[in-house]
Parts: sequence; C-alpha cells; structure tokens
Amino acid sequence: MNRAANQEGRFDVDAYELPYENTTESILDLRKIALIIWRGRLLILLFIIFGLGVGAYHVSRQEPVYLAKTSILFEPERLQIVAISNVLAEPDAGRGLGNQIEILNSTTLLGKVVERLGLAEVESAELEAPAPDDDSAPADEFSLSRYTDDLLAQWGLPASAELIDGLVVRLGLRESPSETDSLSDEDRKSNAVRAAISKLRANLQISHIGGSRVIEVVYGAPDPQQAALVANTISDEYISFQQMTKNQDVVAVIEMVNRSIEDQRRRVARSEEALEAARLDLAARHAQSSEMLTIQLSASNQALADIRLRLADSQARYERAAAALEAGDDLWSVTEFRDSDLITGFRIHDIEIRDEIAQDRAISGDNISPSRARNIALRKQINASIREEAEYIVAALDFEVTSLKKREAQLEEMIRELEVMSIERTADELSTSRLEREVQANQTLLQTFVARQKEITEQANMQSADARILSRADPPSSPDREASTRLLLASGGAGLFLGALVLLLRERLDNSVRDPRELAEITRLPILASIPMVGKRRNLPKLAQEFLSQPKSLLAESIRNLRTGILYSDPARQPKVVMFTSSVPGESKSATSFLISLASQRTGRSTILVSCDLRDERNARIYSKFPSVSGSERRAGLAAYMRRECALEEALAIEPKSGLHVLALSEQESFHESPADILSSQRFKEVMGILRDKYDLVILDTPPALAVTDARLLASMADTIIYLVRWNGTSKNAVREGLRELQSMDAHLAGCVFTLVSQSKAKKYSDNEFIYKQSYAGYFS
Repeated sequence: MNRAANQEGRFDVDAYELPYENTTESILDLRKIALIIWRGRLLILLFIIFGLGVGAYHVSRQEPVYLAKTSILFEPERLQIVAISNVLAEPDAGRGLGNQIEILNSTTLLGKVVERLGLAEVESAELEAPAPDDDSAPADEFSLSRYTDDLLAQWGLPASAELIDGLVVRLGLRESPSETDSLSDEDRKSNAVRAAISKLRANLQISHIGGSRVIEVVYGAPDPQQAALVANTISDEYISFQQMTKNQDVVAVIEMVNRSIEDQRRRVARSEEALEAARLDLAARHAQSSEMLTIQLSASNQALADIRLRLADSQARYERAAAALEAGDDLWSVTEFRDSDLITGFRIHDIEIRDEIAQDRAISGDNISPSRARNIALRKQINASIREEAEYIVAALDFEVTSLKKREAQLEEMIRELEVMSIERTADELSTSRLEREVQANQTLLQTFVARQKEITEQANMQSADARILSRADPPSSPDREASTRLLLASGGAGLFLGALVLLLRERLDNSVRDPRELAEITRLPILASIPMVGKRRNLPKLAQEFLSQPKSLLAESIRNLRTGILYSDPARQPKVVMFTSSVPGESKSATSFLISLASQRTGRSTILVSCDLRDERNARIYSKFPSVSGSERRAGLAAYMRRECALEEALAIEPKSGLHVLALSEQESFHESPADILSSQRFKEVMGILRDKYDLVILDTPPALAVTDARLLASMADTIIYLVRWNGTSKNAVREGLRELQSMDAHLAGCVFTLVSQSKAKKYSDNEFIYKQSYAGYFS
C-alpha cells in the first residue's frame, strides 16, 4: 500500500483518510464463508448430531403411519359451444391441475368425506372424553409434570396443566371449559366437523405427476384399512363433485346460450323496425326516384350547355353590331345589319337615288337642280332611317343576351337543387342499405345461435366427469418409513443450517482483526511483520535468552523481519527514534519493543530502550532485575535522571548477554507528578536529544494510544511510529480510534505489526506468512 511522506519524513495525513467504521466489507465472499465453516466444523457437527438426536426422538415417539394411495386422471372435455369469443371469454378457466388439487383439498369436499365416513362423531367423542387421572400413574415413577407442579405451588402459581390450558385459551387456540359447556349441540357438531376436517387435511397429501395429468391422493393413518377407506372415499367424492360441476356447467352454458338467443331476437326486431322506418322516411322525403333525378339532371345540364352556346353567339353579334354602330362605319358591312330586310330596302333605295344624282350631275353639271337637291335630302333621310334601324337591331341583340343570361342562371339554380336532392337521396339510400345489411347479419347470427343450441343440447346428454380413477387404494402392508427419513434429514439439515448460522453470526459479531488484508484496509498502512505469540511480558529475560540462543527460530526471524522493515523502509532517511505503541493494553508492546532493541543491538548499532509507560509498575520490576551500566547496585532510574539526581550511566540498565541499554523506572523510584507532565516536559525533550546524539537507535516503549494521552505527546519526538495490533484480540474500532489519535499529532506512521499471532490458528483464517513458514519449517530451528 502506498504511503505519502513529506520532506521532513513525517507521514502526510492529508494523503489519505481512514475509512469510517461502517465501510467494512458487509458481505462475506464464498472463500471466507468456506473457511469459517471449516474452522467451526466441530461445532456444526455437534449441531447436526443434536438435530439428528431430536429427530430420532420424535421418530421414536411417532405412531407407525400407513400410507394409502389412489391415482386420478384428469382429462377435461370441452364443449363446442360457439365459435364466438364473446360467449365464453375463458372456456378453460379454472380447469388446471392446480385448481383440481385445491378442490381435492377444499373444505367442501373434505366435509362430504367426513359426513360420509362419520368422522365427526369420532372426533366429538374424543373431544368429550375425560382427561386421564394423574393419580393413576405409578407412585414410584418420576414425573416431570408433578415436579413442575410442586415447584409452581411453592411460588403460589397454578399447576402446569392449568397454566398451559390458560395460555391456550388466552391465545384463542381453544375455548374455555365454561364456554364449551355453554355451546349448543349444533355448535358442538360444527366444532367436531371442523376438527375432523383439520385432522383429515393434516394427514392428506395431494400431488400431481410431472409431465402428465395424473393426480395422486395419499392418506396416512395408523390403521391401514382406515387409510385405504379414506383415500378411496376422497376419490369417489371428487368424481361425484366433478360430475355435479360438469352438469352445472352444461346447464349454465345452455342458459347463457338461451339468453343470447333472446337478446339476438330483440336485436333482429329492432333492426327490422329501423329499416322499415328508414324506407318510409325515404319515400316521404323523396317523391322521385334516383333514376328520374338523374334524367332531369342530365337534361338540365344539356339545356344549360345549349344556352351557354347561344349566349356566346348572341354576345359576339351584339358586341360586333354595337361596335360598328358606335364607330359609324358602313353598317352594310356588318352581317347583323345586312340581314335586316328594312335596311336592305333602304340600301337599295339609297343606291337608286345615288344613281339619279349621278345622272343629274352628268346632265346639269355642278348646278344643283331641284330634283337633285330633293334626292340629296332624301338620301340623308334614308341614312338616318338606316341608323335608327341599326339601333333597334343592337337593342334587340342586347335584350337577347340579357334573356339568355337569366335563363342560364335559372338552369344553374335548378341543377344545384337537383344535385342536392340527388346527394340527399343517395345518403338516405346508403343508410337504408346499411340497415338492410345489419338486419341480414343479425338474422344470420340468430340462426347460428339456434343451431348451436341444438348441438349443445345434444352434447349435454352425453356428458361425463372430467376425471376418472386410474387405481384405487389398497390397505398398505407396511408402515411408511419415508416420513421418518425425511424427518431425520430435515432435523440434520436444520442442525447444519443452525450451526452454519451461528458460525456466521459469531464471525460477523467478532470485531477483532485477524486478516492482514483487513488490517491494511482499515489502517491504510503497510503491514511490516507478524510476530508469533511470545508469552507474557514478565518473561522478558526468557524471551531474550530464546531470541539470542535460537537465532533461527520463527520468533527471531519475525523480529529481524520487523527490524529490517523499520530501518530500511526509507533508505534516504533512516529513523533514529522509533516509537512503539498500540490501541489498548495487552498487545505485547513491551515484549516486541524489547526484542527489536535486542535485534538492533546484535547488528552492531548502539541501541537503547526507553520504557515510557510510567504508569505500569510491572515494567519497573522487570527492568530493575537488570544490572546497572555503572556496575553499582541499581536504585536510580528514569525518574532520578529526570530530576538530575544521577548521571545517565547510573540510571541505565544493561541486558548482560547483548549489551542492550535500558532506561526505565527503578522499582525503588516513585514520583508525584503526572506521567503526561513528565513526558511533555522540557527536561524529557533534553533527555531525548542526549539519547539521540549518543545512540544509533532509540526505541520508545509507550503506553497505548487509547488508554492515556502519553502516546500522543511522545509522537512528536519520534522519527517514526510502529503501531502494534494484537491478532484476534484488538477490535477494528479500537485500531481506527488509536490511529486517529496519533494522526491528530501529525505523526509519521511507518506501518502496523500483528502481535501474539497463534501459528496453529492463523492459517485457518487467511493467507499469511505463517502458512508458508509452516510449509518450509526446515528453514527454522
């Protein structure tokens, strides 16, 4: 895992954030579950044995049960009612095998079985039978109920039987004796029937064979004859129920078809009445037929075309005549004027007069004779008459044009009226045609219903039940053993499940750290080493002897591995003051720091161990047994050196075999100041400076971070901090909180170390170095 460090070598707290308490893995993976179950296999085995014992006890208390089985084939026969989906929306609704099983298990059918076999009277007799007298039991036989009754009597409580009966009555599972006595005979009979049905249903098993339509009815009873009788009776009642239901279905279908026929007849009558009314309305509104309207419309269109041709011709002649008259040109050149007899006569007379004037001019010359003057005047009168006649002709043409336009407008209006009448009649005829088709469809549907009614009536006479009995039940010759086997398997499986559940719950409730991956995940720090169980710290001399005398032991290799991780984790800046701390007491902090000091001293580095846990007197007693460096009887220690009462050599103890120096409280020393005040004083800082200059490595054995504030005060004086976590002992929350305490002081954390690791148990939890070290045990002595 990556670790950030600033230029001063301190651990950069901002480089990461510790996860919250609820961010741990909430779901166990399969491998972890398998490991948990394998570790607790003995507990699971005990649960399985207990479950099998409980199952065997119940099997021994059970009466032998004989199972009688009958088979029923369910083959639903569908009626061919009609081919119209609206008559029956679901023709096969309620006819599945699941529904048939529910029918076999229904209260109605089982009630008929109870009534037919008289099981209600048997149940009523059992309910009214008096309870056996407790005094009839042998006096010398040990009775748990009697012992319980005596114990309850000492407490002033009712007897156990009365207490249980009262609880049963209060829970509504049974009526009180007073209520039972007050019941009528009808109510008692009804209760007996319900009890018999419940008993019958409890011993009844109904299932269907997969891939077929066969239903198996199995009934269990202590008597084989009774088991076969009940199974066959249930089958017979089911067949009767099927026949009755089939008849009811047929009657219901016939009634439904009859209602459909009556409804269809009413629809036919209504549609015929609507058709007749539409025809009468069509005849009343339209006297002419559509053919006559078509002829009239065609003739009117032809007349309109002719009028429009005449109008165009008249309009052209009028415009030509009017233009010539207005221009004053020779009117004789216009056809309309030239065709006039009067104008033609005037024209001939004008020509004659003009000839006479010409003759007179030839005879008389330029002299105007009286006859010549009369002819000139006459000719002027003729031209005026011709123009007057032309005006009459133009006026006549204008009148003709106006008359033709009026006729055109009249014909257009008449054609529009004829077209409207034709459209209305066509719409009415279409509506009548639709009504005719509706009448025909209703009549056809009515005929279809009538034909289907005859077919259904014929089929109803040939109906049979949808089910038949394939095999009837015979009295079984031997009791059923499958129920006992199933009970044993179920009890064993329940024991297995409960055992696994207990293991998983215990695992989830256990908040201690065991897996190096878990520790790395919750701390975001590298795991430097795992120290095997080294015993109690009061055996420090024995640990030193073992470490020094057995350099190839697993303990020695683990300590050297940790020493290498501390000294060479940062080659550019090797720490000189290393602080050891933990979350809570009892995590082998003093023993580990002592062994690390020994390992460092063995490499030729001058090392000193400073016991900063001033509250723990046991460390003072242990280190007081070491001789003094000065050779004198050791009475001075850390406290005396802090008060400047002695020299450093007089306060130091030495481990004889390794030469390790130890600065700790002496057993004879006492102080009245607070340990926190001593460790945070300027004098202690001066001491740390002296030790830093004199020794190659200073090991600080500090109190737990969560117990007191001493570790937080000393964190600022150390170059790096080693955080110890007891394997399978320290909770995850304690580790998190302890690290938060140190991080608040901007401490440089080098990593974590597992302590007191059980070699035999660690391999059961996860992959760790002890698995591999055990596999290669030849390397260790």
